[in-house]
Amino acid sequence: MTQFLDTDAAFALNLARLSDQLYDQMQLAMAGDGVTIPARLTGIVQLLHSEGAQSQADIAQRLGLSHQLVAQRLTWLTRHKMIETRPDPDDGRRKLITLTGAGGKQADGLQAFLPKLLKTYERLFAELGLDLHGAVQGAGAALDAEPLQDRIAKEGQER
Repeated sequence: MTQFLDTDAAFALNLARLSDQLYDQMQLAMAGDGVTIPARLTGIVQLLHSEGAQSQADIAQRLGLSHQLVAQRLTWLTRHKMIETRPDPDDGRRKLITLTGAGGKQADGLQAFLPKLLKTYERLFAELGLDLHGAVQGAGAALDAEPLQDRIAKEGQER
């Protein structure tokens, strides 16, 4: 009997494990450079640093994350005084999120770290002989065009 954990059927599980491994190792590397924010929050910090004030909805849309996940991550950043929220002067219903001085210092440290990370990924992908980032983006685009459930249904029809 086939153990599906040992087949491509476990692709999503293996991809999640790889993601966790990357974030864990990135966290250790960032700490060596004095960047103490959790690695999983770097996308938000980088977005606020590079593009300025954003609403929670803007952040979720731009990063392709759920509103709930963004809210959880913003809670950590707020609790650690890395971000602050203020009313949007153009729309009183919205709140804009910006980096605080402490958040800006973390973002500055992140700017020094990111080129190192980029070079490291380039070497890893060369070692693998595969543009893993491009492959993952391509897989996401292919699944946007034809979702997994449609592909599974098509497989059933072709038999």
